[in-house]
Amino acid sequence: MGDYDVLIVRGRTKVDSSVIAAGKKLRIIGRAGVGLDNIDTQAAKQKGITIINTPAAPSTSVAELTVGLMLSLLRRIPFADKEMKAGRWIKNRLMGEELQSKKVGIIGRAGRIGGEVARILTAGFQADVLGYDVVPPRGVPGLTLEMADSLEDLLERSDIVTVHVPYTPQTHHLLNVKRLGLLRPGSYLVNTSRGDIVDGPALLELLKRGRLAGAGLDVYHLEPPVDEWEQAMISLPNGTTVTTCHIGAQTLQAQLKESVELANRIIDESSKTK
Repeated sequence: MGDYDVLIVRGRTKVDSSVIAAGKKLRIIGRAGVGLDNIDTQAAKQKGITIINTPAAPSTSVAELTVGLMLSLLRRIPFADKEMKAGRWIKNRLMGEELQSKKVGIIGRAGRIGGEVARILTAGFQADVLGYDVVPPRGVPGLTLEMADSLEDLLERSDIVTVHVPYTPQTHHLLNVKRLGLLRPGSYLVNTSRGDIVDGPALLELLKRGRLAGAGLDVYHLEPPVDEWEQAMISLPNGTTVTTCHIGAQTLQAQLKESVELANRIIDESSKTK
């Protein structure tokens, strides 16, 4: 670290205080992606190091995966595919539901990804979108914006809830036991943000009891998941959970956008100090 002016990482590399302290010449830390939970931002700030990320680049990619998880849950697509490959024709067990008729609650509606999810759902599926955020959301042209009065209000009114907020100490277990208990019986939860925003064991209990119809998960408490409760959630039968391995931004288009955006931002930031 001692020889470099700029450090570029993605999501799994941990840039802790010891790494930052070793960066004697370090002026910029670039994160290709959105979340900064793998970087000790306070230590960087104390050393006057600028942190740059690429919040706009993966918006479409993550939003499309989010909607894909919703469709996979409502129509039990992965379960149907698994049974077909095993030679079983289980059409009578696959009565699904339409996304068009659902009220979808977006936690983090003001963010880029939350806004893109709202646009896709409204324009493409005519779903009834309800938003919640701690900051005023940006308007999306052509979309009617309905915001819940509180997070609790959103949870109580939604058929599907999707999470799009950054992981911080304030959002750790934002969906805790009490709040998860407010979800409608037979509703669905989708999380493509960060695993620990949701109380995982509490979610597992609701799924096992049948209180919730299903969950679509792209993020986990530990990645890859190793905890017994998380393995149990991934292994729930009959398509109750649809799980992917943190691939929200894993598209050719998103990766290219992240690379170009980060390079340009580093160039811009470097020019300020010359």
